[in-house]
Amino acid sequence: METKCVPGGKVNLWLLALVVALVVGLGGTAAACGGEETTTTVAGATSTTTTLRLTTTTTTASTTTTSVAPTTTTQAGLEIEITRDIPYMTQREGWDPPLLDVYAPREAGPWPLVVMLHGATLNKTWLQAWGTKVAQRGAVVFVPDWGRAISNYGSTITPATIGGEELRAVLDGEIGDIAAIVRFARATGARYGGDPGHLTLFGHSGGANEALMEPFSGASPSEGALESAGSTIPESLVIFDADYLLAGDPMWDVWLAGDPSIMQLMTPWPSLGRRVDFPITVIGSGDPNLSRELGDPWAADSWLVVRDPSGDIRKGLEKLGAFEGDRITNESIEQLLVERLKADGDTVTYVRLTDSSHMNLGPQGMESFLDALVPDKQP
Repeated sequence: METKCVPGGKVNLWLLALVVALVVGLGGTAAACGGEETTTTVAGATSTTTTLRLTTTTTTASTTTTSVAPTTTTQAGLEIEITRDIPYMTQREGWDPPLLDVYAPREAGPWPLVVMLHGATLNKTWLQAWGTKVAQRGAVVFVPDWGRAISNYGSTITPATIGGEELRAVLDGEIGDIAAIVRFARATGARYGGDPGHLTLFGHSGGANEALMEPFSGASPSEGALESAGSTIPESLVIFDADYLLAGDPMWDVWLAGDPSIMQLMTPWPSLGRRVDFPITVIGSGDPNLSRELGDPWAADSWLVVRDPSGDIRKGLEKLGAFEGDRITNESIEQLLVERLKADGDTVTYVRLTDSSHMNLGPQGMESFLDALVPDKQP
């Protein structure tokens, strides 16, 4: 499936991405606006090949370990190794292999663990640049492919091809897959010099929705998870540009009208009030493209109605001045989320970037991103 980058255009990037991921599954083609950073980060790497065999009921995988020299950033980085294509669940019929990559400092740890979830139309390769920088900062980084393939529907997925009940089952399963990834990282992190008791879960775009919902939902790991013990709750959570109202694509209007309970699987609002015992960092790019035409938010046919039947979210947004223009922005929704989490007693930090976009981090944005994921940076 082709993904187009429209400079300056009003594009809906978030949960359109999640819906496409239901089609492309775990091995989907990477589509990144400005993804050239991936190549500059790892330029000059030398590769050696080792074999690691992880036996499951259906999968025996070999991995390639790549030594990556430190890159020049605002500070020196650690030399790291990347171990690719490690299974974290057994493969199921009709799915691409559930694999992840590990980025680890060559210097002895213990280092904190970081699980990074890519945006939903992307795959783990797209996060290579960011994962490298986080590892060079001083962390063992797990970057999985995630997203369930629906082979019956070909290259498109719409409310006409998949009903709300089936979509709900797929989304419910994806949350369990993220729990399996967290448990796998915690159980195997020590092999790479990581500290199993210090894990940060990060998500970008559609992956940020999954990262947020995984600990709030309390979901158990999916059937087929390769690790059967260990906590699935992170020690900290960092989420970047999630679509907290499923407003990124109008297809959600149809699904939610038929099954409003989908909001419980993909957004935090129904779970708020359940205080969590870890710090949360909400990062917003401030990208003006992350917005939707507002219309009359209180009209009976408003797209907000199926997302907020009680009007509680709309009242909160109205207090924040979110309805003063003709578009509602993701920044306003982020601000409401942060306000509600703080009211529940959660420890929340809101970082609003000023030199970045949804798909690219500027120099200051990258520094803020790294500070959120690895606060105790190495010299």
